[in-house]
Amino acid sequence: MPPTGHATATNSPPAPPAGLLAQPGHTRPQTVLLVEDSRFAAEAVRLMCRRTGLRLRRADTLTAAWQHLRVYRPDIALIDLGLPDGSGLELIDALNRTMPRIGRIIAITGDSVLEQAARRAGADDFVEKPLSLSLHLTRLLGVPVDLGDTLEHINQALGLEREPPQTGAAQTTYADNTAHPPRPGTRNMGADPLALRDDLARAHDLLAHDPGPARIGYAAQFLAGIAHSLDDQPLLAMAERVRASGEAAPLVALLRQRVATSAPF
Repeated sequence: MPPTGHATATNSPPAPPAGLLAQPGHTRPQTVLLVEDSRFAAEAVRLMCRRTGLRLRRADTLTAAWQHLRVYRPDIALIDLGLPDGSGLELIDALNRTMPRIGRIIAITGDSVLEQAARRAGADDFVEKPLSLSLHLTRLLGVPVDLGDTLEHINQALGLEREPPQTGAAQTTYADNTAHPPRPGTRNMGADPLALRDDLARAHDLLAHDPGPARIGYAAQFLAGIAHSLDDQPLLAMAERVRASGEAAPLVALLRQRVATSAPF
């Protein structure tokens, strides 16, 4: 069975930089519910919300999301489309039909082919991972935001900007001849590397003990989303291969190596 969901809340974040979100004539969103099963992806969103003064709550399953929504009405719902206990499309459809409606419902995923399905379900917008302040903040908030140098600097501070590999930089090569993915020093630097390690270990545990097709499909989708966030092409290729073939053993071996080598981050 998929892991039991849990809901978490953060403390009030510090005030955002002057002028970053305050726009004349627009109501500034205050609260965000993130429905996301990856700790690594959630950490990046948490840092973005903290930096922009938004209060964030997170649920990692549909069940946990509904626990939140029974007592809490966010201004924005960011909903991943692949979750352990079902599709985020189900939640988007339900929230779109619920009155009073949440102000803004955003579908987030690493799989671009789901955009039309998300919009049909009622999503106001669709954002591919990884999230970037300079690219996506206006779309997430639904209000105009100054997209000047300030946002680029925040992206760089959080490690959300993709940087070209250093010429001649040493790479670790695994037994299957895949290169080591970009280290967190070049992407998503601000996120906790232990969150990434936990995600990889979780996927390994899901696949290591004779998993069925549903679990293999979910784990492969889960890892594909992480690979998109990291721009990790070897992991993405392996996840897609396993999702197509249903054979988990090669991915289990790769995850075992990644978990073993991730601790020094």
